[in-house]
Amino acid sequence: MADYDPFAATQIRIIAGIVGFALIFTVKGHWPKFIKAFERKDAMASLSIGSFFGPFLGISLSLYAVQKINPGVASTLISITPILLIPYAFFFKREKVTLKEIIGTVVVLTGVGIMFM
Repeated sequence: MADYDPFAATQIRIIAGIVGFALIFTVKGHWPKFIKAFERKDAMASLSIGSFFGPFLGISLSLYAVQKINPGVASTLISITPILLIPYAFFFKREKVTLKEIIGTVVVLTGVGIMFM
């Protein structure tokens, strides 16, 4: 697996996900709702952008990082993503950040710093 293309691996995951969702949609009869969702152009644009940057590009680049550098270092950096979202939520979304979240962020960043020493 070390030499396998990360983008091909992500493509396999996406195809498996499409097949799985198609089965669920068929069993539950959600195809009419699915087709109706395409009428919302604003939602489809947001969904397309989010799907490209999250599941496709994010996972592909994380697999590439694990392939090219120490997997422990890559996994550690990948795992701090939720922490990096706290400043975004505070500054751009104007959400309230609690003391627990700040303490958790400090603990995790300290742990990541210790791992790199």
